[in-house]
Amino acid sequence: MPFRVTQESLSRTTLSNIKLNYKKMQEIQEKLSSGKQINRPSDDPSGTRKVLGLKAEEFQVQQFLDNTETAKEQINFTSNTLESIQDIFSKIKELTIQASNDTLGQSERKIISGELDELLESVLQNANTDNNGRYIFSGTKTLTSAFTATRDSNGNISSVSYNGNNEEIKYQIGPNTFIQVNLPGGKLFQDNKAFSTLVSLRDSLKASTFDSTAFSNLRNTLDTATNALSTEITRFGAKANRLEMTTNSLENSQIALKELISYTEDADVASLIMDLKHQENVLQSSLKTGAMVIQSTLLDFLR
Repeated sequence: MPFRVTQESLSRTTLSNIKLNYKKMQEIQEKLSSGKQINRPSDDPSGTRKVLGLKAEEFQVQQFLDNTETAKEQINFTSNTLESIQDIFSKIKELTIQASNDTLGQSERKIISGELDELLESVLQNANTDNNGRYIFSGTKTLTSAFTATRDSNGNISSVSYNGNNEEIKYQIGPNTFIQVNLPGGKLFQDNKAFSTLVSLRDSLKASTFDSTAFSNLRNTLDTATNALSTEITRFGAKANRLEMTTNSLENSQIALKELISYTEDADVASLIMDLKHQENVLQSSLKTGAMVIQSTLLDFLR
């Protein structure tokens, strides 16, 4: 039996198609106004999942970049402090060479011992340097001053004790990649007998009799501490270079991720404009057809 298409069915179908065309135009206009191909997960579930994954990766890369910048600042600050201490050690070495001269008398050596005492104070001051309230040579006890001086009745340093620990502070700068940003003062100063050697050098020059052999041994110990300091400066310089390369790599990764997100998420404006023009033509045709169908229906009704 043939199926009969009624006017009511035809009108309903025509109006449904017009609504569908309006909806398609609205979707295209929304993409054009937002500049996004995906405005809600239902627009493209697969694309949405991909974008969310890329954005999570981008967030992680940004965190690594932030850590790298913080690490770079701390390493550069520590490196500058180490270089300042190295300059002081160089002056101390010059004075000890001068003091070793057999032609010097006790009064001249006492003058040199006074200079060494001031340089010892400078080393202590630098060893207790803090960066924004956090002491750089205290290990993980960054809120505690790294060193404390014990003084004699004249106010001169007689010994120096370490208040920190030898724990490392590391920052994550990549997947499973970390970098140590601190230098515990116990390893650098106490293990190499830096302070005790400086105190002994000064006191040797104050003594009523000068023991050149003992003084020479102290100078050798000071050289060991100076070499350890130079090694750390070189090591921190290498770390700074590594962080620069890491920053460049992370920034390149960030750019690549942004491009992938844009490729997946952003709308193709030229293509959408063409789709919109096409959809406008379809809508106009639907409206004309609908007007004819509805008009015929009303005339039939009036008859």
